[in-house]
Amino acid sequence: MRRRFLTLILLLCSTCAAANAGKDHEGRAWIESIKARRLGPFDAVRWFCADGSVLPPTPYACRPHGGGRQHGQRAAQANALRADGILLANVLAEISPTQALADHARLLRAVLVEQHLMALDDGWIFRQARYTRGVFQIEADILAVSAILHAMLAKPVDLDSNFLLAREAVRRLPGDGAGSLLDAVRSGASLMAERDPGFARWRNKIHSRPEASDAEAVRRHADSDGPAALRAEYLILAQQIEAAYRTPDLAKAIEQLSTQTKDSALAELARAWREALDPLQQLALTARAMGQIRERLSSYPAAHRLAALRLSLQAEDAAFSAARGLALSADKQSPQTALTYLGHLLKALYGCGLLTQREWRAGSGAIDQLLAQPQTTLGSYRQALDLLARPPVWAANRLQYEFGETIRSFSRIESRADWLIPDRLRASPALSYGDILERLSAQADRMADIRHELFGRSVSRGLRALNPGLARGPLKSLESLATASGPPAIVLAPESAADLPAVAGILTAAEGNALSHVQLLARNLGIPNVVVGSEWLATVAARQAQDVVLAASPAGVVRLSQDGPSWAPLFPARSEAPVEIRVDQTRLNLAPRDPISMRHLRTDDSGRVVGPKAAKLGELSSRYPGLVSAGLALPFGAFRAVLDGPARNGSGSLLDWMRGRYQHLHALPEGAQRQQQTRDFLAALRRQIEDYTFSSSQRESLRRSLNAEFGTEGSYGVFVRSDTNVEDLPGFTGAGLNLTIANVVGMDAILDAIRQVWASPFTERAYGWRQALMDQPEQLYVAVLLHKTVPADKSGVLITADLRSDDENWITVATNEGVGGGVEGQAAESLRINTRSGSIDLLASATESRQRRVLPQGGSQLLRATTPEYLLQPEEIQALLEITRSLPQKYPRLIDALGRPAPADIEFAFVDGQLYLNQIRPFLQSDRARSNAYLISLDAGLKAAAGRPIDLRAVP
Repeated sequence: MRRRFLTLILLLCSTCAAANAGKDHEGRAWIESIKARRLGPFDAVRWFCADGSVLPPTPYACRPHGGGRQHGQRAAQANALRADGILLANVLAEISPTQALADHARLLRAVLVEQHLMALDDGWIFRQARYTRGVFQIEADILAVSAILHAMLAKPVDLDSNFLLAREAVRRLPGDGAGSLLDAVRSGASLMAERDPGFARWRNKIHSRPEASDAEAVRRHADSDGPAALRAEYLILAQQIEAAYRTPDLAKAIEQLSTQTKDSALAELARAWREALDPLQQLALTARAMGQIRERLSSYPAAHRLAALRLSLQAEDAAFSAARGLALSADKQSPQTALTYLGHLLKALYGCGLLTQREWRAGSGAIDQLLAQPQTTLGSYRQALDLLARPPVWAANRLQYEFGETIRSFSRIESRADWLIPDRLRASPALSYGDILERLSAQADRMADIRHELFGRSVSRGLRALNPGLARGPLKSLESLATASGPPAIVLAPESAADLPAVAGILTAAEGNALSHVQLLARNLGIPNVVVGSEWLATVAARQAQDVVLAASPAGVVRLSQDGPSWAPLFPARSEAPVEIRVDQTRLNLAPRDPISMRHLRTDDSGRVVGPKAAKLGELSSRYPGLVSAGLALPFGAFRAVLDGPARNGSGSLLDWMRGRYQHLHALPEGAQRQQQTRDFLAALRRQIEDYTFSSSQRESLRRSLNAEFGTEGSYGVFVRSDTNVEDLPGFTGAGLNLTIANVVGMDAILDAIRQVWASPFTERAYGWRQALMDQPEQLYVAVLLHKTVPADKSGVLITADLRSDDENWITVATNEGVGGGVEGQAAESLRINTRSGSIDLLASATESRQRRVLPQGGSQLLRATTPEYLLQPEEIQALLEITRSLPQKYPRLIDALGRPAPADIEFAFVDGQLYLNQIRPFLQSDRARSNAYLISLDAGLKAAAGRPIDLRAVP
């Protein structure tokens, strides 16, 4: 399937596989039990000798064995968790640079997540072990860390791609650096809140809206409300806060690095720092220093790169301190002044490694344009603010790329692992950036007389509508849907999951990409989809199991409210819902049962002998020779042969049994009984289809056709794709509901894949999305497209319109590395490209951590994605534009349910720069959502005020 105002992070833990659930529960219990153990996750202290000997902790035990180190020996449970992919209980002294950096630095990433947990949770699993003699050797740990960091920084060619990871390693690993006072403040506040529940509100304040005055607040709490036993620790925390907000003397450190690296520009920065008298100047200079260090790091002598990164981290802390006062006073400044603050913060985010140069330039370009033309319209200003809302999301995506997989593994046993990314962002320039942008957006929304609403509270950020719609239902978590009964739910999920079951509305903690199958299906059906920022996730999650209403307007205004009688007039009775999927039985031709070459298929064959994939690709192949790989279709008639076979219960054909079961289920009242019997029916139907035995004549017919179309068996692979008569209809897309099996090689494997694809429309998920919209479910027929594998090095989805405005002078493109890019909800490179000028707006960079590549022997494998700054190259973008421009003249018109022209939804791939077209369908949006009177009323203020002139130099 295909997959920001300030989505700072995935706070929700991804659900674990059922097979791991028991083990994960045991792991969580073990984690809690060992925090109080003297040895923590170790069962003994041992000498580990150079020759492999492991000896008791006697003096000089390893001297006869070539030397060695003494440290803790991991317990059996710790080793079992490591074998299961959770690389915890690390002893830094035993990790060599080669081990730390192997497999894309997998172990190093695990160490950094573990260091985060240790800082957050008072040592975490090492809580007592830290103080037990012999478990750790701090001198050996620091030497090992130094070796790892110098190895990371040794090769200039790797510095750019590994800059963020290297900088975070310097930031988190123990060493002789000063460390981050801001991290110490945040960790200290968290620990004090655990020991003193009355401090929780101050902990929240320090984490979400920190400022220098927090030190005095901590002292007042210690004097009046805090436990006497903790007073000394509170005073230490207050001192740390003051130190964190004290203007540092960076000039000496900058001058020293300038001398070491012979970077004269740094010397100029040192002179300027001595003259910086106010926070704005300090912010500008620290941002400039950070950006300069990032850009010149590879040119510095290898011996001084570590010092450069430590200076960059000091500058980040200074930038954070300077920015907090500016952010808190931004609503008293003119928008022009506040935009100037944002420009410096963008540069600082770039200097942190949280933004690419392309992302920094995209945001800075929008700011420069506003500053150059301070007289603008409210509509244009809000569009610019919408673009400026993206950098914090880009920063979160970058951290997700670096640490997401590791976080997910640790989350199986420790939910606090999920806090790493939001904590890192809140300790970065992103926090002040978000605060300033929130004030600017709130001002703009007041000018437009619009507001988002969250359970009766007016909010200006943290809710971003992806698809318009209006829905009501119980609020449920993604994992609870598997056992849910009753009306369709509004789901709260980590992301728009590729296998999301049928729901009424979608709330996600991360967007993915707007062209995923799930996103397109939701847009088609008028299902509201809203991204919830990290600041509101806990508020929303607290309402689980309650009935709520979710409204998202076409222009992006969001209301999430408690359901009640006042909402009833906006929702018609279920019986009034229109049936949207109707099969034209007069067109069906079930007589052809032998395979048909895609070369002989055209658009008119869709819904007649095959589905829209094969028919439209046949048409596309004839219009664009050489751009569509070869294909072979098994028509509807071949599936009808399966249904004509006997049912297992001996009551006639499988078709007769299926019809009888549909009638029986339709007669049952809504409820748990109907749902269970539906599950049982679908499971039985799938089993019978998957057990179908091909006759010898069927096998031979298919073999001849495969050889004629593709060549010798084993020399090719095919994507086995479902192609039903109830998808890509004028009123229903059905995107991604049924199965595609990638790169199948060999006759027996192809036959098995065909059976699975035939059965796939009868999964609970596909049935759930489709069934409420069909009047005659037994009329669903499945063709199968055997489409020759294109070994794509990048692939994606293209919509021949702008998603927000529907302007067909733009295209929207989502691309990832490997095959299946964009369609399964990956964090894709998302671009908005003008078909006339060729100008490009960056919506998001590709930050998916994995890419899928096909294998010559069949199947595919997941590899680490490289996430280049520019994924689609200029000549590839030009090829997509040429297809878009020629489509109206060369391809039959695509239409929606009302017969109006519809934009095209095209799946594409590139192999060494060569474009291939994998699918074309109409891009369908819900007219009911876009014409709903209530949703339109939410946009009334914006539409009326869009042309209002505003002066960005004026203080509101």
